[in-house]
Amino acid sequence: MTIEQVEMAQLFDSNMYLLTGEGTILIDSGIGFQADIVIATLKGMLNGRKLDHLILTHRHYDHVGGANSLIKEFQPKVYAGKNDAPPLRAGDRASTLGTQFGGSLEPMVVNDLEEGDVIDIGEHRLRVLETPGHTTGSICLYDEVTNGLFTGDTVFIGGVGKWTYPTGSLDQIIESMKRLNTLKVNGFYPGHGPYVAEGGNEHIVSALNMIGVKT
Repeated sequence: MTIEQVEMAQLFDSNMYLLTGEGTILIDSGIGFQADIVIATLKGMLNGRKLDHLILTHRHYDHVGGANSLIKEFQPKVYAGKNDAPPLRAGDRASTLGTQFGGSLEPMVVNDLEEGDVIDIGEHRLRVLETPGHTTGSICLYDEVTNGLFTGDTVFIGGVGKWTYPTGSLDQIIESMKRLNTLKVNGFYPGHGPYVAEGGNEHIVSALNMIGVKT
């Protein structure tokens, strides 16, 4: 049972996490501007194993821009929240911020994830939480085995995801964070910045307090 962070190839990459058990899961794909480096790194981490699943926490380009390169190389099954999957299937550069980042986005085959869906690789069992606010289709993934939480850009160590992008909402992100704080969270694995293996709840509380929400 392992959770490993994939080393970023360049500044704008999101965090990427590789989970291994009976199968393998990669969470987010980075921006993809130096996909060859990410692919080589992943090959070394997989050590001959197949990449079974790629889960995209939300539609933004710094998290999905590398997906097509990884799909071509590893052929995983790809997932995103049901409200963020359609622009990925359409190759929509605008709502994914591809235009803002200066990147192209080919349409991709993406499977919808909904509240309560589970992706199980034995040693890790990820339950899908719909957590709108950063985008309307943002999801977090709660590991029911380790009590780890993968938050995408909903909440970070020392910060909250932006709600000012298209489809974002401050009210929704507050409600999503309050909901996350009802979970028992050990490992806390955000979409940017550092992560911790223990004490995850304190970072959710801290972020809520930063925006004036009492807990």
